[in-house]
Amino acid sequence: MKTTILKNGIIYMIVLFIIGLASCSEDEVGPSDETDTTDVDTTDQFVAKYVMSLRTQNADDESADYFLALDDIMSGEISAQGQGIELVGWNYNGFFGDRYFAFGYDLNECVGYDVIDGALVEQGKFVFERFDVMNAIDDDYFMAIGAPWGGGSYNCQLQVVDINDISISKNVQHPIYESYYYVDSLDMDIQLNAWPTGSYVDGDKLYVAFYPLEGASWITPNTDTAFVSVFSYPEIEYIKTIKDSRTSPIGYYGGSPSIIEDESGNHYTLSGSALSTGFSQATKPSGILRINAGEEEFDPEYFFNVEAEGYKVISGAYAGNGLVVARVITPQMDEAAADVNSWAAFSEVAPILNVAVLDLNNQTISVVNEIPLHGGQYQTPYLVENGKVYVSVNDSQEAFVYEVDAATATATKGAKLIGNQFQALFAVN
Repeated sequence: MKTTILKNGIIYMIVLFIIGLASCSEDEVGPSDETDTTDVDTTDQFVAKYVMSLRTQNADDESADYFLALDDIMSGEISAQGQGIELVGWNYNGFFGDRYFAFGYDLNECVGYDVIDGALVEQGKFVFERFDVMNAIDDDYFMAIGAPWGGGSYNCQLQVVDINDISISKNVQHPIYESYYYVDSLDMDIQLNAWPTGSYVDGDKLYVAFYPLEGASWITPNTDTAFVSVFSYPEIEYIKTIKDSRTSPIGYYGGSPSIIEDESGNHYTLSGSALSTGFSQATKPSGILRINAGEEEFDPEYFFNVEAEGYKVISGAYAGNGLVVARVITPQMDEAAADVNSWAAFSEVAPILNVAVLDLNNQTISVVNEIPLHGGQYQTPYLVENGKVYVSVNDSQEAFVYEVDAATATATKGAKLIGNQFQALFAVN
Protein backbone atom coordinates (compact mmCIF):
# COMPACT_ATOMS: atom_id res chain seq x y z
CA MET A 1 0.00 0.00 0.00
CA LYS A 2 1.66 3.21 1.21
CA THR A 3 4.98 1.48 1.76
CA THR A 4 5.76 2.25 -1.89
CA ILE A 5 5.16 5.92 -1.32
CA LEU A 6 7.13 5.94 1.91
CA LYS A 7 10.13 4.49 0.09
CA ASN A 8 10.16 7.29 -2.47
CA GLY A 9 13.02 9.66 -1.97
CA ILE A 10 11.00 12.64 -0.89
CA ILE A 11 13.22 15.47 0.24
CA TYR A 12 11.95 18.38 2.21
CA MET A 13 13.55 21.82 2.64
CA ILE A 14 12.82 24.44 5.25
CA VAL A 15 13.28 28.07 4.37
CA LEU A 16 15.00 30.65 6.53
CA PHE A 17 13.73 34.06 5.39
CA ILE A 18 16.40 36.74 5.95
CA ILE A 19 15.29 40.11 7.21
CA GLY A 20 16.86 43.31 6.00
CA LEU A 21 16.98 45.86 8.77
CA ALA A 22 16.93 49.51 7.87
CA SER A 23 19.16 51.78 9.87
CA CYS A 24 19.14 55.47 10.61
CA SER A 25 22.10 57.78 11.00
CA GLU A 26 22.55 61.15 12.58
CA ASP A 27 25.29 63.51 11.40
CA GLU A 28 26.66 65.82 14.07
CA VAL A 29 28.24 69.12 12.98
CA GLY A 30 29.63 72.26 14.74
CA PRO A 31 27.82 73.91 17.65
CA SER A 32 26.40 76.67 15.46
CA ASP A 33 24.96 74.13 12.93
CA GLU A 34 21.63 72.31 13.14
CA THR A 35 21.56 68.54 13.47
CA ASP A 36 20.13 66.88 10.32
CA THR A 37 18.21 63.63 11.01
CA THR A 38 17.45 61.27 8.13
CA ASP A 39 14.01 59.61 8.29
CA VAL A 40 13.91 55.80 8.26
CA ASP A 41 11.85 54.13 5.54
CA THR A 42 10.33 50.98 7.07
CA THR A 43 7.85 50.26 4.27
CA ASP A 44 9.92 47.36 2.93
CA GLN A 45 10.74 45.75 6.27
CA PHE A 46 9.68 42.12 6.39
CA VAL A 47 7.46 40.90 9.20
CA ALA A 48 6.72 37.16 9.28
CA LYS A 49 3.00 36.49 9.58
CA TYR A 50 2.84 32.89 8.39
CA VAL A 51 4.92 29.74 8.26
CA MET A 52 4.25 27.50 5.27
CA SER A 53 5.58 24.11 4.25
CA LEU A 54 5.62 24.27 0.45
CA ARG A 55 5.84 21.01 -1.48
CA THR A 56 7.36 21.51 -4.89
CA GLN A 57 6.37 18.34 -6.74
CA ASN A 58 3.87 15.51 -6.73
CA ALA A 59 4.16 13.49 -3.53
CA ASP A 60 4.24 10.30 -5.63
CA ASP A 61 7.49 11.45 -7.22
CA GLU A 62 10.72 12.79 -5.80
CA SER A 63 9.88 16.11 -4.20
CA ALA A 64 11.32 18.85 -2.07
CA ASP A 65 9.61 20.78 0.70
CA TYR A 66 10.46 24.17 2.11
CA PHE A 67 9.43 25.87 5.32
CA LEU A 68 8.79 29.49 4.36
CA ALA A 69 8.33 32.52 6.55
CA LEU A 70 5.80 34.73 4.73
CA ASP A 71 4.14 38.09 5.20
CA ASP A 72 1.38 37.58 2.59
CA ILE A 73 -0.47 34.50 1.35
CA MET A 74 -3.22 36.19 -0.66
CA SER A 75 -1.38 37.87 -3.53
CA GLY A 76 1.38 37.22 -6.02
CA GLU A 77 3.34 33.99 -6.08
CA ILE A 78 4.83 31.92 -3.28
CA SER A 79 8.10 30.30 -4.29
CA ALA A 80 10.99 28.69 -2.47
CA GLN A 81 13.51 29.50 -5.15
CA GLY A 82 16.83 30.49 -3.64
CA GLN A 83 15.67 30.09 -0.08
CA GLY A 84 15.58 27.36 2.50
CA ILE A 85 17.06 25.07 5.09
CA GLU A 86 17.08 21.51 3.80
CA LEU A 87 15.35 18.73 5.70
CA VAL A 88 16.13 15.15 4.78
CA GLY A 89 13.18 12.93 3.86
CA TRP A 90 9.43 13.04 3.94
CA ASN A 91 8.05 15.26 6.70
CA TYR A 92 4.75 16.01 8.36
CA ASN A 93 4.43 19.31 10.20
CA GLY A 94 2.85 20.59 13.38
CA PHE A 95 2.42 23.79 15.38
CA PHE A 96 2.20 23.24 19.14
CA GLY A 97 2.57 25.88 21.82
CA ASP A 98 4.48 28.58 19.98
CA ARG A 99 6.79 26.16 18.20
CA TYR A 100 6.85 24.73 14.67
CA PHE A 101 7.76 21.09 14.16
CA ALA A 102 8.91 18.97 11.24
CA PHE A 103 8.55 15.20 11.58
CA GLY A 104 10.98 13.47 9.22
CA TYR A 105 10.23 9.92 8.15
CA ASP A 106 13.56 9.00 6.58
CA LEU A 107 15.61 9.70 9.69
CA ASN A 108 12.63 9.47 12.10
CA GLU A 109 13.67 12.83 13.42
CA CYS A 110 11.55 15.56 15.01
CA VAL A 111 12.98 19.10 14.68
CA GLY A 112 11.53 22.10 16.52
CA TYR A 113 11.74 25.68 15.23
CA ASP A 114 10.93 29.11 16.58
CA VAL A 115 10.35 32.27 14.57
CA ILE A 116 12.95 34.77 15.76
CA ASP A 117 13.15 38.21 14.12
CA GLY A 118 11.08 36.89 11.22
CA ALA A 119 13.23 33.82 10.55
CA LEU A 120 12.85 30.13 11.41
CA VAL A 121 15.58 29.05 13.80
CA GLU A 122 16.16 25.45 14.91
CA GLN A 123 15.73 24.95 18.66
CA GLY A 124 16.37 21.24 19.07
CA LYS A 125 15.56 17.76 17.79
CA PHE A 126 15.16 14.13 18.79
CA VAL A 127 14.70 10.73 17.17
CA PHE A 128 11.41 8.81 17.35
CA GLU A 129 10.30 5.35 16.22
CA ARG A 130 6.88 6.23 14.74
CA PHE A 131 4.66 9.31 14.77
CA ASP A 132 1.41 8.92 12.82
CA VAL A 133 -1.16 11.10 14.60
CA MET A 134 -0.17 14.31 16.35
CA ASN A 135 -2.63 16.36 18.42
CA ALA A 136 -2.27 19.21 20.91
CA ILE A 137 -2.69 18.57 24.63
CA ASP A 138 -1.90 22.03 26.03
CA ASP A 139 0.71 24.77 25.62
CA ASP A 140 3.45 22.54 27.01
CA TYR A 141 2.78 19.10 25.52
CA PHE A 142 1.39 17.36 22.47
CA MET A 143 0.41 13.75 21.82
CA ALA A 144 2.15 11.73 19.11
CA ILE A 145 0.73 8.26 18.49
CA GLY A 146 2.76 5.69 16.59
CA ALA A 147 0.67 3.12 14.76
CA PRO A 148 1.38 -0.62 14.41
CA TRP A 149 2.85 -0.86 10.92
CA GLY A 150 2.41 -3.89 8.70
CA GLY A 151 0.49 -6.05 11.15
CA GLY A 152 3.59 -7.04 13.10
CA SER A 153 2.39 -5.59 16.39
CA TYR A 154 -0.91 -4.66 18.00
CA ASN A 155 0.59 -2.07 20.32
CA CYS A 156 0.49 1.64 19.61
CA GLN A 157 3.03 4.04 21.07
CA LEU A 158 1.20 6.78 22.95
CA GLN A 159 3.89 9.42 23.32
CA VAL A 160 3.73 12.72 25.20
CA VAL A 161 6.13 15.25 23.71
CA ASP A 162 7.52 18.14 25.77
CA ILE A 163 7.25 21.22 23.54
CA ASN A 164 9.76 23.29 25.50
CA ASP A 165 12.42 20.60 25.84
CA ILE A 166 11.69 19.11 22.38
CA SER A 167 11.79 15.58 23.74
CA ILE A 168 9.54 12.61 24.45
CA SER A 169 8.60 12.81 28.11
CA LYS A 170 6.43 9.68 28.21
CA ASN A 171 5.91 6.65 25.97
CA VAL A 172 3.25 4.05 26.77
CA GLN A 173 2.98 1.03 24.49
CA HIS A 174 -0.48 -0.46 24.52
CA PRO A 175 -3.15 -1.62 22.07
CA ILE A 176 -5.74 1.10 21.56
CA TYR A 177 -8.33 -1.65 21.19
CA GLU A 178 -7.81 -4.74 23.30
CA SER A 179 -9.14 -7.36 20.94
CA TYR A 180 -11.00 -7.49 17.67
CA TYR A 181 -11.17 -10.40 15.28
CA TYR A 182 -12.91 -11.22 12.05
CA VAL A 183 -13.50 -14.51 10.28
CA ASP A 184 -11.84 -14.69 6.87
CA SER A 185 -12.85 -16.68 3.81
CA LEU A 186 -11.08 -19.73 5.23
CA ASP A 187 -13.08 -19.50 8.48
CA MET A 188 -9.98 -18.42 10.38
CA ASP A 189 -10.04 -15.89 13.20
CA ILE A 190 -7.81 -12.99 12.18
CA GLN A 191 -6.80 -10.35 14.73
CA LEU A 192 -7.02 -6.80 13.43
CA ASN A 193 -4.80 -3.83 14.01
CA ALA A 194 -6.35 -0.65 15.36
CA TRP A 195 -4.98 2.29 13.38
CA PRO A 196 -5.16 5.65 15.21
CA THR A 197 -6.73 8.56 13.31
CA GLY A 198 -7.10 11.34 15.89
CA SER A 199 -6.94 12.13 19.59
CA TYR A 200 -7.74 14.75 22.19
CA VAL A 201 -7.51 15.26 25.96
CA ASP A 202 -10.59 16.34 27.91
CA GLY A 203 -9.95 16.75 31.62
CA ASP A 204 -8.35 13.60 32.94
CA LYS A 205 -9.20 11.46 29.90
CA LEU A 206 -7.44 10.80 26.59
CA TYR A 207 -9.68 9.90 23.63
CA VAL A 208 -8.22 8.08 20.63
CA ALA A 209 -10.23 7.43 17.45
CA PHE A 210 -9.19 4.51 15.23
CA TYR A 211 -10.28 2.15 12.52
CA PRO A 212 -9.77 -1.64 12.42
CA LEU A 213 -7.74 -3.06 9.55
CA GLU A 214 -5.76 -6.16 8.73
CA GLY A 215 -2.26 -4.75 8.85
CA ALA A 216 -0.62 -6.91 6.20
CA SER A 217 -3.28 -6.55 3.50
CA TRP A 218 -4.87 -3.22 4.56
CA ILE A 219 -8.37 -4.61 4.09
CA THR A 220 -11.08 -3.16 6.34
CA PRO A 221 -13.56 -5.95 7.14
CA ASN A 222 -15.42 -3.91 9.79
CA THR A 223 -16.75 -0.58 8.51
CA ASP A 224 -20.11 -0.55 10.30
CA THR A 225 -19.03 1.07 13.59
CA ALA A 226 -17.30 4.21 14.86
CA PHE A 227 -14.69 3.54 17.57
CA VAL A 228 -13.03 5.73 20.21
CA SER A 229 -10.85 4.32 22.97
CA VAL A 230 -10.69 6.11 26.32
CA PHE A 231 -7.55 6.26 28.48
CA SER A 232 -6.78 7.98 31.75
CA TYR A 233 -4.57 11.05 31.48
CA PRO A 234 -1.78 11.67 32.33
CA GLU A 235 -1.36 8.02 33.38
CA ILE A 236 -2.40 6.76 29.90
CA GLU A 237 -4.05 3.62 31.20
CA TYR A 238 -6.69 1.95 29.01
CA ILE A 239 -10.25 2.29 30.34
CA LYS A 240 -12.66 1.26 27.59
CA THR A 241 -13.66 1.59 23.94
CA ILE A 242 -16.91 3.34 23.02
CA LYS A 243 -18.77 2.49 19.82
CA ASP A 244 -21.57 3.82 17.64
CA SER A 245 -23.14 1.84 14.80
CA ARG A 246 -24.84 4.78 13.05
CA THR A 247 -21.80 5.44 10.88
CA SER A 248 -18.39 4.09 9.85
CA PRO A 249 -14.98 4.29 11.57
CA ILE A 250 -13.63 7.78 12.25
CA GLY A 251 -10.91 9.20 10.02
CA TYR A 252 -8.48 7.22 7.90
CA TYR A 253 -4.79 6.56 7.33
CA GLY A 254 -2.67 9.70 6.99
CA GLY A 255 -3.68 11.77 9.99
CA SER A 256 -6.02 14.23 8.28
CA PRO A 257 -8.22 16.19 10.76
CA SER A 258 -11.07 13.91 11.83
CA ILE A 259 -11.95 15.32 15.28
CA ILE A 260 -12.99 18.94 15.77
CA GLU A 261 -13.81 20.90 18.92
CA ASP A 262 -16.42 23.66 19.27
CA GLU A 263 -16.55 26.65 21.61
CA SER A 264 -18.22 24.58 24.35
CA GLY A 265 -15.58 21.86 24.36
CA ASN A 266 -17.80 19.34 22.55
CA HIS A 267 -15.99 17.13 20.07
CA TYR A 268 -17.35 16.09 16.67
CA THR A 269 -15.96 13.06 14.83
CA LEU A 270 -15.85 12.77 11.04
CA SER A 271 -16.55 9.37 9.49
CA GLY A 272 -15.81 9.41 5.76
CA SER A 273 -16.86 5.90 4.75
CA ALA A 274 -14.86 6.67 1.60
CA LEU A 275 -13.38 4.00 -0.65
CA SER A 276 -10.84 6.49 -2.01
CA THR A 277 -9.25 6.82 1.45
CA GLY A 278 -8.15 3.19 1.53
CA PHE A 279 -11.30 1.51 2.83
CA SER A 280 -11.99 -1.82 1.13
CA GLN A 281 -15.73 -1.46 1.65
CA ALA A 282 -18.35 1.10 2.69
CA THR A 283 -21.26 -0.31 4.69
CA LYS A 284 -22.52 2.72 6.65
CA PRO A 285 -23.17 6.32 5.59
CA SER A 286 -20.60 9.03 6.05
CA GLY A 287 -21.56 11.06 9.08
CA ILE A 288 -20.67 13.14 12.13
CA LEU A 289 -21.08 12.06 15.75
CA ARG A 290 -20.66 14.12 18.92
CA ILE A 291 -19.03 13.49 22.28
CA ASN A 292 -20.17 16.21 24.66
CA ALA A 293 -17.64 17.96 26.89
CA GLY A 294 -16.82 15.87 29.95
CA GLU A 295 -18.69 12.82 28.63
CA GLU A 296 -17.28 9.39 27.82
CA GLU A 297 -19.94 8.23 25.37
CA PHE A 298 -21.29 9.31 22.00
CA ASP A 299 -24.32 11.59 22.25
CA PRO A 300 -27.27 9.34 21.28
CA GLU A 301 -29.30 12.41 20.31
CA TYR A 302 -26.85 13.72 17.74
CA PHE A 303 -26.04 12.31 14.30
CA PHE A 304 -25.40 14.36 11.17
CA ASN A 305 -25.90 12.02 8.20
CA VAL A 306 -23.63 13.81 5.74
CA GLU A 307 -24.12 11.27 2.98
CA ALA A 308 -27.88 11.84 3.04
CA GLU A 309 -27.03 15.39 1.89
CA GLY A 310 -25.18 14.03 -1.16
CA TYR A 311 -21.56 13.97 0.03
CA LYS A 312 -18.99 12.11 2.10
CA VAL A 313 -16.90 14.19 4.51
CA ILE A 314 -13.15 13.56 4.24
CA SER A 315 -11.68 16.05 6.73
CA GLY A 316 -12.49 19.45 8.17
CA ALA A 317 -11.62 22.42 10.36
CA TYR A 318 -13.88 24.24 12.82
CA ALA A 319 -14.46 27.86 11.78
CA GLY A 320 -16.74 28.87 14.68
CA ASN A 321 -20.49 29.26 15.24
CA GLY A 322 -21.17 25.64 14.41
CA LEU A 323 -19.58 25.84 10.94
CA VAL A 324 -16.96 23.46 9.56
CA VAL A 325 -14.93 24.02 6.40
CA ALA A 326 -14.46 20.54 4.98
CA ARG A 327 -13.25 18.59 2.02
CA VAL A 328 -16.05 16.41 0.67
CA ILE A 329 -16.58 13.98 -2.18
CA THR A 330 -19.73 12.71 -3.87
CA PRO A 331 -20.42 8.97 -3.50
CA GLN A 332 -20.29 8.62 -7.27
CA MET A 333 -16.89 10.31 -7.55
CA ASP A 334 -15.61 8.31 -4.58
CA GLU A 335 -16.51 5.00 -6.19
CA ALA A 336 -15.13 5.97 -9.59
CA ALA A 337 -11.85 7.25 -8.14
CA ALA A 338 -11.40 4.15 -5.95
CA ASP A 339 -11.83 1.92 -9.00
CA VAL A 340 -8.64 3.50 -10.35
CA ASN A 341 -6.74 3.94 -7.07
CA SER A 342 -7.95 2.99 -3.61
CA TRP A 343 -5.85 5.85 -2.20
CA ALA A 344 -6.99 8.45 -4.73
CA ALA A 345 -7.94 10.98 -2.02
CA PHE A 346 -4.23 11.33 -1.16
CA SER A 347 -3.21 12.60 -4.59
CA GLU A 348 -3.05 16.39 -4.66
CA VAL A 349 -3.28 16.35 -8.46
CA ALA A 350 -6.43 14.18 -8.75
CA PRO A 351 -9.39 16.62 -9.01
CA ILE A 352 -12.06 14.68 -7.09
CA LEU A 353 -12.83 16.80 -4.01
CA ASN A 354 -14.96 19.83 -3.24
CA VAL A 355 -14.65 22.30 -0.39
CA ALA A 356 -17.94 22.77 1.47
CA VAL A 357 -19.24 24.40 4.64
CA LEU A 358 -21.01 22.01 7.00
CA ASP A 359 -23.46 23.49 9.49
CA LEU A 360 -23.31 21.23 12.55
CA ASN A 361 -26.40 22.79 14.11
CA ASN A 362 -28.73 22.80 11.10
CA GLN A 363 -27.09 19.75 9.51
CA THR A 364 -26.75 21.28 6.06
CA ILE A 365 -23.99 21.40 3.44
CA SER A 366 -23.09 24.36 1.23
CA VAL A 367 -20.54 23.73 -1.51
CA VAL A 368 -18.06 26.57 -2.01
CA ASN A 369 -18.49 27.18 -5.73
CA GLU A 370 -15.47 29.44 -6.15
CA ILE A 371 -13.12 26.51 -5.44
CA PRO A 372 -12.73 24.01 -8.31
CA LEU A 373 -12.59 20.26 -8.00
CA HIS A 374 -9.16 19.46 -6.64
CA GLY A 375 -6.91 16.83 -5.09
CA GLY A 376 -6.42 15.69 -1.51
CA GLN A 377 -3.38 15.54 0.76
CA TYR A 378 -1.72 13.61 3.53
CA GLN A 379 -2.47 15.30 6.86
CA THR A 380 -4.71 17.79 5.06
CA PRO A 381 -3.78 21.24 6.38
CA TYR A 382 -6.21 23.99 7.33
CA LEU A 383 -5.38 27.37 8.84
CA VAL A 384 -8.22 29.06 10.78
CA GLU A 385 -7.62 32.77 11.33
CA ASN A 386 -10.08 35.56 12.14
CA GLY A 387 -13.10 33.56 11.05
CA LYS A 388 -11.53 32.57 7.72
CA VAL A 389 -10.13 29.17 6.75
CA TYR A 390 -7.19 28.84 4.35
CA VAL A 391 -6.81 25.74 2.19
CA SER A 392 -4.40 24.46 -0.45
CA VAL A 393 -6.10 23.78 -3.79
CA ASN A 394 -4.54 22.00 -6.79
CA ASP A 395 -6.88 21.51 -9.75
CA SER A 396 -4.27 19.25 -11.46
CA GLN A 397 -2.91 22.21 -13.45
CA GLU A 398 -2.07 24.89 -10.89
CA ALA A 399 -2.06 25.31 -7.12
CA PHE A 400 -3.33 28.26 -5.12
CA VAL A 401 -4.11 29.36 -1.60
CA TYR A 402 -7.84 29.93 -1.09
CA GLU A 403 -9.45 31.90 1.72
CA VAL A 404 -12.85 30.50 2.70
CA ASP A 405 -15.51 32.59 4.43
CA ALA A 406 -17.51 29.99 6.34
CA ALA A 407 -20.37 32.39 7.14
CA THR A 408 -21.14 32.96 3.44
CA ALA A 409 -19.76 29.68 2.01
CA THR A 410 -17.68 31.69 -0.47
CA ALA A 411 -13.97 31.80 -1.24
CA THR A 412 -11.31 34.14 -2.57
CA LYS A 413 -8.34 32.94 -4.60
CA GLY A 414 -5.04 33.94 -3.03
CA ALA A 415 -1.39 33.52 -3.94
CA LYS A 416 -0.26 31.08 -6.59
CA LEU A 417 1.94 28.28 -5.27
CA ILE A 418 5.07 27.56 -7.29
CA GLY A 419 4.74 23.94 -6.32
CA ASN A 420 1.98 21.39 -5.93
CA GLN A 421 0.58 22.25 -2.51
CA PHE A 422 1.26 23.64 0.87
CA GLN A 423 1.68 20.76 3.26
CA ALA A 424 1.28 22.99 6.30
CA LEU A 425 0.26 26.59 7.04
CA PHE A 426 0.47 28.28 10.42
CA ALA A 427 -0.03 31.84 11.67
CA VAL A 428 2.88 33.45 13.51
CA ASN A 429 1.76 34.59 16.95
